[in-house]
Amino acid sequence: MDESQKNSKIDLLKELKFQSIEEAIKLSYAEILAGKKRERIVFPTKWEKFNNNLLGGFNPGKLYTIGGRPGVGKSMFSNQLIFDVLDVDKQNNNRLLVLYWSFEMQGYQQILRIGSAKTSVSTFDLLSVKNILDDVTFNTYKHLMDKYKHYPVYFKNNAQNLKYVETVVKRIHEEYPNKTILNIFDHSRLFLKAKEQSELEMLTQLSHLCIVLQQETKCINILLSQLNRNIEKPDRIDQQYQPMLSDLFGADSLGQDSEAVIMLNRPYDLYNITRPYLGEDPVNLLAVHLEKNRNGNIGMIPFETDMKYFKLKER
Repeated sequence: MDESQKNSKIDLLKELKFQSIEEAIKLSYAEILAGKKRERIVFPTKWEKFNNNLLGGFNPGKLYTIGGRPGVGKSMFSNQLIFDVLDVDKQNNNRLLVLYWSFEMQGYQQILRIGSAKTSVSTFDLLSVKNILDDVTFNTYKHLMDKYKHYPVYFKNNAQNLKYVETVVKRIHEEYPNKTILNIFDHSRLFLKAKEQSELEMLTQLSHLCIVLQQETKCINILLSQLNRNIEKPDRIDQQYQPMLSDLFGADSLGQDSEAVIMLNRPYDLYNITRPYLGEDPVNLLAVHLEKNRNGNIGMIPFETDMKYFKLKER
């Protein structure tokens, strides 16, 4: 084969948008050097251990799935996570724009939970019509929450189909090209699906849509998802009902496409586990299991919870 034939084959591969190994190696150098210089774009939380496991925090162009049984605290976990990320990002020129696809709870309900954590007043007390909230407490709540009025968080409170999501995210990316869009989908099984679609087919389509959006817009996708009932089978008591990747509803697609799969468990509250859970006191424990993590460690990170006020912190 002469030189011209070799070049024509190389040109064909470029035309078909294949990446050469030389280009891939150069990009790997660039990623390492960006990390060395602390220039790699990443969006950290306020949780040190969690950040370390995710290579500094949430990375653009990645899908993160948060799974758990109903009532485990997925919304509480994701709410604090999002507002912590925004608090940190506010010091870095507000690079994020959050689209909160809140299909299960209205936006104001999410805010009430954040307000409960900030004021240490339960949502029951904030909303009670029997024990009327006093003006001092209300003004404290208002003062603490007013600072969030200008945070770049936008709620979509009614269920949508996947085509709508795709169109909207691409349009917003075109309008705000210098922002990193962070989509939080609460939760995956509440998207509108075509009549002929099964739920699992819809989840597979959702997972693939996330990949397309990540490639085209470099957005971050955080997907809240249910676990199936396998975790609660009698034979799982020996493992203290610890979650496994196969417990994730739609695990084949969501698990495969996610950068990290984060599975939540409250062994004491949900399953009455009283003996140590992976070496931790189970009382008030939110066990945050990293069951898949492409570029970091897996394992359990223990969080201390106060469910009355929707508060949590790393132990």
